[in-house]
Amino acid sequence: MQRRLEVAISPCPNDTFAWGALALGQVRLPFRLSFRYEDIQTLNELAITGSVHVLKMSFYQYALLPRGLYRLLPVGAALGYGVGPLLVARKPLERAQLISARIGIPGKGTTAYSLLRFFLPEAKNLIEMRYEQLMPATARGELEAAVIIHESRFTYADWGLICLQDLGEYWTKKTGYPIPLGGVAVRRDVPRRPLIRALRRSLRMAWRQEVPDLDAFIGVYAQELSPQVLRAHVQLYVNRYTYNLGPLGHQAVRYYIHWVRQNRSLLL
Repeated sequence: MQRRLEVAISPCPNDTFAWGALALGQVRLPFRLSFRYEDIQTLNELAITGSVHVLKMSFYQYALLPRGLYRLLPVGAALGYGVGPLLVARKPLERAQLISARIGIPGKGTTAYSLLRFFLPEAKNLIEMRYEQLMPATARGELEAAVIIHESRFTYADWGLICLQDLGEYWTKKTGYPIPLGGVAVRRDVPRRPLIRALRRSLRMAWRQEVPDLDAFIGVYAQELSPQVLRAHVQLYVNRYTYNLGPLGHQAVRYYIHWVRQNRSLLL
């Protein structure tokens, strides 16, 4: 009887695009995969428990986990230039105003939260929400600003919002590294090599348009159903670092993890 592995990923188009061929049963593995789709904060909370075999998590959460609980895969990551979270608001706000403003974040276990702290360590009034609730709450005036992620970077103007700061751009300007957002990690008892090969095959099939019903599969889980937004999201977040972190990607992750661990008192 084949072993069953539970895989937890986000419903965002970059994850469903990358994993689509596997989720749809079009890539063979020596074990069965069972999928669940959760927002990033929930995924990070699952990482703390160690209960899931394979999961996507924020690099921020990965940096805080006990060493050895999970091992990072060199495939499936969200990392690159121009892919970072945005700090948005209904109107321009000065830095002094932002320090005490009500700022929504998609969870204190997210890389987005840490990048806000990197940009604005003095921020005092941070409010956690699921990421899809941040723009509506800001547009209604419940929040004065919000850190938005995923496909929201393509749609915030539709909510009457403006970008105050591209937090990923700020990170790259200050460090020189691409932004490490999230990666795929496996528990110590999970064989890495078959998964690495299978996920790279799934990516190649998706890029070559060899996965029937992939667009429909992505659309089922996406928060934003516009085909143009879905395509833009995939083109931005699924890149060469997704296929293989490579030397620069690994350097960026190590630098970021070192920064997180050096600044635990600020972040926790």
